[in-house]
Amino acid sequence: MSTHNRMLQIYAVTALLLLLPILIMAGTTGKIAGVVENTKTGEPVPGATIRVDGTDIVTQTDIDGEYFIINLAAGTYNVSVTMIGFQAVQKENVRVLLDLTTPVEFVVEQVEIPLDRQVRVYAERTPIQKDLTASRSIMTSDRLSYMPNAITVQSIVSNMAGTVVDKDNELHVRGGRSGTVTYFYDGFSVQDPFAGKSGIRIMPDALEEINLTSGGFPAEYGEALSGIVNAVSREGTPEYHGMIKFYDGASHQYYVQTGKFCDLTRTANNAVSYNLSGPIPIVLGRRPTFFLVGEIRRDGGYFPHNELEQYTQAGKFNFQPTPNVKITATGSYYRGIKEIYEHRDVNNLSYDFNLDGLGLLKSKAYLYGLKGNYNVSEKTIFGFSFNHFFTETKRAPEHLFDTYWKDWPGYSENSEGVYDGTIHLDNYQRADEYYHTGFTYGDDFDPIYLKRSSGYDAFAVNLASQINKFNQIRCGAEYRRYDLFWDSKQFFNSQPYGEKYEHSPVYSMVYVQDKLELRNFIVNAGLRWDYLDSEVEYWPDVVNKSLYPKVKSESKSQLSPRIGVSHPISENSVIRFNYGYFFQVPNYRYMYTNLDGNINSGLPLVGNPDLKAEKTIAYELGLNHMLNEDVRFDVTVYSKDIENLVSTKAIAIVGGNPVTQFVNEDYGSVKGVDITLEKIARGNFSGALVYSYMIAKGNSSAADEGYYEYIANTTDTVKPVKEYPLAFDQRHTATLSLDYRVPRDWKGEFMGATIPGAWGINVAAHYGSGLPYTRTDNSGIRFGSINEGRMPATYTVDMRFNKDIFISGGDMFFAFFVEVENLFNRMNVIGVYNNTGEPDDDGRRFEDTSDPDGPGPLTAEIVNYYYRLLANDPQNYSAPRQIRVGLEFNF
Repeated sequence: MSTHNRMLQIYAVTALLLLLPILIMAGTTGKIAGVVENTKTGEPVPGATIRVDGTDIVTQTDIDGEYFIINLAAGTYNVSVTMIGFQAVQKENVRVLLDLTTPVEFVVEQVEIPLDRQVRVYAERTPIQKDLTASRSIMTSDRLSYMPNAITVQSIVSNMAGTVVDKDNELHVRGGRSGTVTYFYDGFSVQDPFAGKSGIRIMPDALEEINLTSGGFPAEYGEALSGIVNAVSREGTPEYHGMIKFYDGASHQYYVQTGKFCDLTRTANNAVSYNLSGPIPIVLGRRPTFFLVGEIRRDGGYFPHNELEQYTQAGKFNFQPTPNVKITATGSYYRGIKEIYEHRDVNNLSYDFNLDGLGLLKSKAYLYGLKGNYNVSEKTIFGFSFNHFFTETKRAPEHLFDTYWKDWPGYSENSEGVYDGTIHLDNYQRADEYYHTGFTYGDDFDPIYLKRSSGYDAFAVNLASQINKFNQIRCGAEYRRYDLFWDSKQFFNSQPYGEKYEHSPVYSMVYVQDKLELRNFIVNAGLRWDYLDSEVEYWPDVVNKSLYPKVKSESKSQLSPRIGVSHPISENSVIRFNYGYFFQVPNYRYMYTNLDGNINSGLPLVGNPDLKAEKTIAYELGLNHMLNEDVRFDVTVYSKDIENLVSTKAIAIVGGNPVTQFVNEDYGSVKGVDITLEKIARGNFSGALVYSYMIAKGNSSAADEGYYEYIANTTDTVKPVKEYPLAFDQRHTATLSLDYRVPRDWKGEFMGATIPGAWGINVAAHYGSGLPYTRTDNSGIRFGSINEGRMPATYTVDMRFNKDIFISGGDMFFAFFVEVENLFNRMNVIGVYNNTGEPDDDGRRFEDTSDPDGPGPLTAEIVNYYYRLLANDPQNYSAPRQIRVGLEFNF
């Protein structure tokens, strides 16, 4: 898309914002509702004025003393009630959650002469969210600030029920494959359609709320089979506030020469971050505010050649041209550089002794969007929004990073344009210097090049209407056009594989949802329609191109009915149920790979633009119950049937080699239970125990598993037709979080010494049963069933301590903190060799021989030394202990 067209789009959207101020974006707001009663009589108080302090949002109670306020941005508010003849009351710290209703009840006293000041009451968060019909784990900004290891979104989400993180650091939710979790930031999708994960860094310090919906997500959310991660940044404040934070860290580094982790040492693990919010000094309507947050982060890593550098900047700007119009501009920019470390690749080759031959990964991403709302009345809001998102990743050898692969040393072509160079011979061979054990040498480099990018422009129209105090209708539509680019090449042999393409698929959706809220019955019912046109011509038969001309891909669409019910059976107990169809567009790489139909490489793999959407049918039943006023118990039983998963299938044999294509033939099923026992934060102590039991089965754990494990295999060539435990079938997981907070005015004693207040400690312990693997002999021949073996269980403990030091009794303070990841430095096994079941033994041995021309004992000892180094894969273990010490200043 040209720069001229891009600017026209921006001007057009800006004009619409000014001329038709009717914007809204679903997924970033919530609702408060309640009743106002007379203290003495208990009767409702009609006509009372309810105001969200610091805003223009005002409503009145009806004849039954009830009220509601919709479309409040997620965050914390003060809400007050006034009425002639009654004492004014203000409730502080009312927490509004995404897409949910926060009950705020008032009891007011009838007086002849009200006090000049309001009666202030601290609002406690309701332990049981009665209108929640889905399975959702919520983390708000106050809890995030105390959480250990809250460095990335995944490190936060992985503490929630139903999550599993595999050896490759891929997230799985309730037995779903990697890439089946969709990420939203401030209501905008930030999904990388090639990687199946967030394409931009989301800073935890920027967030007001982050939640994971693992089951029963409503109709306004789609493009996900397993879960929705919704992150909402903070709003600007009416007064200036800010924070500056830095930390420095240490860990146990791995040394390739010894194959061991060293003692604790500094690893260039440091970061500087800030946030600033307040009123905008220039006039932009009523109450203009801003929130800015930025970070420079560096992590030297505990592996060699694994340094990471990241720069992130984000912001949000709000202003009100009129009392009924609110406009929000959101933006985020990210840039990262990461050194790649891989101890042993798929061909058992290692660059441990020439680390500079490993590749470099650079990525950048940015998001900008405009959204807002126009309150036609206190019951109805119309709107539209526009946003643009772009993400790019490039991988290449470090010293050739800015050189295109055709200009690499050793590249040449014959007269027909076919590669006849020496890149694979010069760089991808086992070195003589290491006795051909698997290590490379000298100037060898990892001959992989990849540059990919994806971007989209989206336009959305929405409507939200509280048609009465029981029914809220939401509906909306979105149009999204992508620009995809892929260019890759890998020189592993004399027939290097690679491809280059650009495509522009179109995605759109429409949804309608009704939320019925009665006193003892809440229903979320919705219907969603998704549409995709891959917008490409392709060969329907890549083997017989001369017989069948190219055809245009057909568009695909599907309907997703969903319903969720919540039934409060008492003030302390709620039963919920949900059922729904969930679809996800396949990874675009599976659609567009090798559409030119090049079947001359060794084992050709061809994409399929005619792939259907992957499908899950899921239902669950849950109970949320207060055991007493401080302890909450929640249990959810769920079941999922998964079909139309992408797989690979041999469609022909050409020159003795199979031709493979992506198809919709994989399937699976998941059953499980999530249990949460939570101690509510009243007083100094709070905590939670989250336990999950899950059985995840299917005929394949990944889309390309059939290609690599069976079609390209010489020993196990038949793909299974029945379900077996999937690679991420972790039967038992548990997380225990304990938090102890001492308030600012607390003073204690220990052995006669005074202990100051304003400190806290948080401990998080994690347990996971062993993940499965398939047992084989030393020749790779499987014995027993697929994934019959189990690795050892994993255990880790993380800790965070903080001490706040206030300045002159005001609100400004310094906070000193210490974070420890893997406190006891446990080396958990997360990967093993299939033939031995061990993380550090691949079964290879070099023995002395009686052949007089063979190697002598010294040579055999040296060869086995290199064998041991190669077999001792540090990436088969979890991360060692990491310590971060930091200081932040809040004002």
